[in-house]
Amino acid sequence: MSQSEVPWDQLARESILLQAVSVWRDDPENWLAGSFDRLPETVRVNPLRSDSEWTEGWLEGIGSERIGWFIGPGSAWTLPFNRGAAEGDIREMLADLHETGRLTRQEAVSMLPAIALDAQPGEVVLDMCASPGSKTTQISEHLGEAGAVFANEVVNSRVNMLVTNVQRHGSRTPVVVHHDGRYIPRVPESGFDRILVDVPCTGSGTTRKNPDVWGKWLPSGGRSLHDLQVALLSRAVALVKPGGRVVYATCSLDPVEDEAVVAEVLRNSEGVDMKSVMELLPDVPGEAGRTDWPSLDDGGGVAVVEIPESMQPPSEQGIASQLPRSMRVWNDKIGGGGFFLAVLEKSEDAPERPAPEVEVKMTAEEVKPDSDHSPRPIPDEVASVVESAWGALPDDLWLRGKRLLLSTPEVHDVWESERSRRGGRTRI
Repeated sequence: MSQSEVPWDQLARESILLQAVSVWRDDPENWLAGSFDRLPETVRVNPLRSDSEWTEGWLEGIGSERIGWFIGPGSAWTLPFNRGAAEGDIREMLADLHETGRLTRQEAVSMLPAIALDAQPGEVVLDMCASPGSKTTQISEHLGEAGAVFANEVVNSRVNMLVTNVQRHGSRTPVVVHHDGRYIPRVPESGFDRILVDVPCTGSGTTRKNPDVWGKWLPSGGRSLHDLQVALLSRAVALVKPGGRVVYATCSLDPVEDEAVVAEVLRNSEGVDMKSVMELLPDVPGEAGRTDWPSLDDGGGVAVVEIPESMQPPSEQGIASQLPRSMRVWNDKIGGGGFFLAVLEKSEDAPERPAPEVEVKMTAEEVKPDSDHSPRPIPDEVASVVESAWGALPDDLWLRGKRLLLSTPEVHDVWESERSRRGGRTRI
């Protein structure tokens, strides 16, 4: 019998992941019982829409329940059926509300990072690994009508999905960018106010959403991603301004992808400390991050071989004492997916890292002009034509090809900045 023909419950009980959880927890059977059934449908209501109260009333009318630990703006709901199981008129209405941006279908635990980030109106935020965009739209709800959230995605095929979700949501603050997060430039030059780093991971906490994880997960997968995760979080710490906040998130249960990554970044960063996630999210049923963990072989047992120092528990007391400020969310405790969160804050007097040397630097005069299809503030001559037909125009209109877009002053400031011009605006 091929693995694809094996029942999920058998795959789960025979999985390497369950063996690993048996090392991480004293009660793996409790975790297994809460990690198998399909997830319920959960949604977030967009508070930027004038009819958000109507949407909430409709959700309540079909038997949905508010998610108690969710901290707004807006609201989050658990619907009375599993993901994708809506039928008839409810299915059609749910699809319409999602497609028109009135609500966003989103797994409940994936709402946690934006709550911990706590972006404020007027701030400039980076969502470093943004696709499919649900967290970007949640950040934009925190920003309201002022500020900017730069939604970055490195994978070409995922950029399209990100753009679709941002456009569906209809908020003013998102700007989609396309970079490798490890090398994303410091634009704006002063740094970002807040950065969300929801890194690629092995997804060991996603068994209720992705049952294939039962048959595919191995400890070596986390080790293979560890260096990338460290590089992404390190870049975020370098890009955030003094006094700013970085949220590191995974849907992994493996300490090698979680606490070990945070410890390695703290080891190599001055003026950066962890903030207690438990205090930021007091109603979330999470537990404190770990200070110790064994290395595992691909059978899920404790390994005899040594792993690199960056993947081991930290020996430095100053780092180890901070790791319990992170939060582990187990599937069975929250009734959903597994998750890990850490919040890092840079002190106001943190030393600035020197910018990497660049062999070739373009002057503003050397940068090629943006194409007509690149977004840019609406030219005066176009504004005059539109104004003559429509009357007074709102501020912060942009033009992309033949389309008019509405943005914010903060987006315009970044677009006009010297660093943006020197790097070539078509890159942002």
